[in-house]
Amino acid sequence: MKPDYILRFKPNRHQALWGEESWVVSVHSDGPGIIANGSLAGKSLAEVCPDFNLLAKVIDAKKRLSVQVHPNERTSHLTGGVPKTELWCMLGDGIIYAGLKPGTKADDVYSAVAGGRFEDLLIRHEAKKGEVYFIPGGLVHAIGDGVRLYEIQQSSNTTYRLYDWNRVGADGRPRELHIGKSLVSIDYTMPVPVPQTEADCPFFSFRQIDVAGGCEFAPDDTYQVLFVAEGDVLVDGETLACGESALVPPGVPLRFESEYAHVFISRQGVSR
Repeated sequence: MKPDYILRFKPNRHQALWGEESWVVSVHSDGPGIIANGSLAGKSLAEVCPDFNLLAKVIDAKKRLSVQVHPNERTSHLTGGVPKTELWCMLGDGIIYAGLKPGTKADDVYSAVAGGRFEDLLIRHEAKKGEVYFIPGGLVHAIGDGVRLYEIQQSSNTTYRLYDWNRVGADGRPRELHIGKSLVSIDYTMPVPVPQTEADCPFFSFRQIDVAGGCEFAPDDTYQVLFVAEGDVLVDGETLACGESALVPPGVPLRFESEYAHVFISRQGVSR
């Protein structure tokens, strides 16, 4: 039975060679969220809401991430793994990479990886705080040094590492690349993403709202993920400070109260 109140979660941090990511709302088996409030405290979100199918993260990249691509609904049948479409909202200014230069073909990708010069093919974006970049499965991408961003995605941990900037891992050896699966996964017809403030796709929608005073929203028919990007806000009796998240189950009305807060609202899509 779904709860009739918003859910908060215990910290769920994952360390990486490049920095840290917090899985702020998750049902994924690699890091399931544990409920921290109400009568369900201590239970796994996957147990309580098995039909929730998104993963929300805060990524704090001290160093740039590898160049990656994820499979989509079509290519996942060829490569294995779980499809992964995601969206980034910048929490500060920084450099990201998303998309390949027009005319790039598979032979170009293979040659650039082999020659250690893949950055020649990548589109570099000087992204600004609050900008949103849609990263569908099949789009080549990377997060730059010192970037902090919020990510909402399908509940998947399938990542194919295409290029790693000619660096080595913690053991002093080059990290494994997944070139074959990457080449199958890349969609060369995808346009270069442009910055937006919101986005919609079959799996989720994303909005940003400013709260100054109070505002109310009628109950939604699906899950909504909240993230407070600035300020703090009272949501149905729960105070969410800057950087905190919550999950709103279907059918729960929302009332926000704050002197000022900037809040992200991600709504689960109806496609499965």
